[in-house]
Amino acid sequence: MLSNLLDKRYAIRRTARSVVVALQSRLVSASSKPHIVVALGGNALLKRNEQMTMDNQRRNIEEGMKSFKGLLDEHTVTIVHGNGPQVGLLFLETTSYKKETGLEAIKLDVLDAETEGMIGYLLEQAMQKYISPTRGMATVLSQIIVDPSDPAFDNPSKFVGPVFSKEEADKLDGTFKQDGDSYRRVVPSPPPIRMLPSQLQAVKCLTKQDCVVICAGGGGIPVVQEKDGTIRGVEAVIDKDRAACMMALDLDATGLLILTDVSAVAIDYKTKDERWIKSVSPEKLLSLMSHFPSGSMGPKVDAVCEFAAKSGGGGGYGAIGSLNDADKILRRDAGTHVRNDLGEDHIEFY
Repeated sequence: MLSNLLDKRYAIRRTARSVVVALQSRLVSASSKPHIVVALGGNALLKRNEQMTMDNQRRNIEEGMKSFKGLLDEHTVTIVHGNGPQVGLLFLETTSYKKETGLEAIKLDVLDAETEGMIGYLLEQAMQKYISPTRGMATVLSQIIVDPSDPAFDNPSKFVGPVFSKEEADKLDGTFKQDGDSYRRVVPSPPPIRMLPSQLQAVKCLTKQDCVVICAGGGGIPVVQEKDGTIRGVEAVIDKDRAACMMALDLDATGLLILTDVSAVAIDYKTKDERWIKSVSPEKLLSLMSHFPSGSMGPKVDAVCEFAAKSGGGGGYGAIGSLNDADKILRRDAGTHVRNDLGEDHIEFY
């Protein structure tokens, strides 16, 4: 019996040593991996003019995640996602609920929080097959501080929800603006200032352990901080590209990858002179801002240029491309790459 007890004790010690070695190996592996922040567009998760069903969103996410295996294997990954179509749908639902019941509609900041959980859940499910069972993965509910006096509150510009004809939009409550050939609801979109420090600390702890973290979903839940320190939600949708840039800088990431529903950045988009950019300096890309609408490509360009300029003494890189081309973009075989190492006037087209 004594022999059996000793055997069990030694087995427990061997198991404990194996666990310690595995954890040490993961810590070394995490510290040696480059850290990349990936921003997924809400329109990449639900294609334009596509019906807003969960089956469609799940299919699009699973299809997009097929190109993520190399990204997940080779990098510490933090994901920020858009929520324009999804939060717009919830807004329509709560507006209808108010009309039918007379009760107060759910505020936009709470709807932002709902989409963080919903989309984070779908992303986690789709990525599970591409990561090791021993690697952590978590969706972090993220409150992002904004300035309540920001001019964005007086000039709604963020497209949310489905597309309508002008006749349909005129019959609905809210502010609508033209988006391509259709009309969509617009809401205030103030720039992010910072994530709540307690939540940022949690994200840093997770990423240091090489966990895949989904945070600042939909740009984060917009909140303001009162003079007494109280946090209060406000009705807005923060642009997820600017939030992704903020997170990438705060996490000292080496790269910012913005994935959307187009293959790259183009000048003279949808005209006979359309040209797709392969690589470009931040300075040159910013000089072309008149080509990029403020409600779509403009914030993406702003975000990658700001990150490339501010990260690691200007040593970070940014890229914009299709959700389905993540692996090709990493190999520089697709997308638009924003680089500091080729001169201020550099631009190369496909």
